[in-house]
Amino acid sequence: MEIAAVEALPLRLGLDGTPDRGGPDYRTPHDRPTIYSPSRETVFVRIETTDGLVGWGEALVPVGPRVAAAIVEDLLTPALLGADAADVRPLRFRLGELMRERGHLGGHQADALAAVDIALWDLLGQATGLSVAALLGGAFRRRIPSYLTSVGTATTAALFERHWSEGVRRFKLHLGPDVDEALAVFDAARAVLPDAAFAVDVHCRLDGVSGLRLARELATRGAWFLESALPAEHARGYAALAAAADLPIAAGEAHRHRHDVADWLAIDALDLYQPDIGRTGITEGSAIATLVNAAYRPILPHHSAALGLALAAGLHVAAAADNAPFFEYSPETVSLANAVLAEPIVAEADAYLLPDGPGLGVVVDEEKVRAAVVAR
Repeated sequence: MEIAAVEALPLRLGLDGTPDRGGPDYRTPHDRPTIYSPSRETVFVRIETTDGLVGWGEALVPVGPRVAAAIVEDLLTPALLGADAADVRPLRFRLGELMRERGHLGGHQADALAAVDIALWDLLGQATGLSVAALLGGAFRRRIPSYLTSVGTATTAALFERHWSEGVRRFKLHLGPDVDEALAVFDAARAVLPDAAFAVDVHCRLDGVSGLRLARELATRGAWFLESALPAEHARGYAALAAAADLPIAAGEAHRHRHDVADWLAIDALDLYQPDIGRTGITEGSAIATLVNAAYRPILPHHSAALGLALAAGLHVAAAADNAPFFEYSPETVSLANAVLAEPIVAEADAYLLPDGPGLGVVVDEEKVRAAVVAR
């Protein structure tokens, strides 16, 4: 399976799933320091062998997809051409080594690595006829329970009731950094749905004191877990918070590889780990799942803005992990993901169905993908 061609495709879609021909218009929402795009941006990678087999991958790059695409084409492709695509793990290791000495196991380099890695696993599945979950050793589950994300201050009581009537039982509230305001929103949601499970995500905007206060208040209210309370890199802060809090502390969407997670596990930094396979790739995501599960902790994979290839990769990693009880679910993201797939990923109100078929188990609508490519 000699690799003959590698192509990186930076994409920009409107929220209706059609190509967005406008330029980047990045913004920071008024209550967050993080940059966002009003469109949906991502990068797909297409790898083809000399005998015509094709594998597809994707990275979570909600802004700047051309950066990751340039890394794929300029830095990674020369090391891929002519290589045996069946050597997925050795290839991922060699690609990681290209910039490791320079400190580039994370950031945009990791985005590019993740997209290529997912494409290689998909390609191996196409060649063998096996799904990624089967290649990882088999699926513990083919129906993967989910929780509804992207709800918060703007979610009305009527909308919460509608979600409940449709079968949603688990929610994640995205709240601001003001602890009192966050608690008020939580209390309002709980008053509408007293039997639902509610987690809270504050997007890394608290310090240790306010984080602990919020954790303790949420614990008295029976919250499910608190996510991303502190700055994303503050491992010791999370360890202190997890030790003092009376509810599970979750984070991990910023982790890119097993070495990150091993350091956090060594100091008992978290109760729940949330790798995003669009940021780790399948090789590192599976390794993270093994490390975390061996430490008697579950993974709850993160999935926010990436489209269907990264989502399918995450579902296969979750299915093959022995302790991955829930997966993040945004109906809007799934709808956009399906806009560039020939066959939809199936998501019920409270669970995903593992895509069936070789590799990732999804079929890319290449015409629609190419129509959404951002000019470079």
